[in-house]
Amino acid sequence: MNEARLRRVLGEGGEEHTEKAINSRVSRAARAEDALGMDLDYVVSDDDRMYRALIKLRDSGLNRTDNLMNALRWYYRAINGKAFPRLTAYERGMRPE
Repeated sequence: MNEARLRRVLGEGGEEHTEKAINSRVSRAARAEDALGMDLDYVVSDDDRMYRALIKLRDSGLNRTDNLMNALRWYYRAINGKAFPRLTAYERGMRPE
């Protein structure tokens, strides 16, 4: 995971976050990486892989209140510059723009 890039993206632009919020998102991203057992850069580099990772987190029982899934989505946005669609939208064929 490219922690420095995630911190930079979270700290800039129109959605500036507090240091506490940034630390929390970075920590959750690291927990998601541990739960998935693979580097988040690898996960977010392919949309189908991203979809499967979100499903795995959802079904793992570790994803209390969607924290890990949201962290993975934040990381995807930080690296790819776009949001990943909802799971149901992706299943219907919608792809990130």
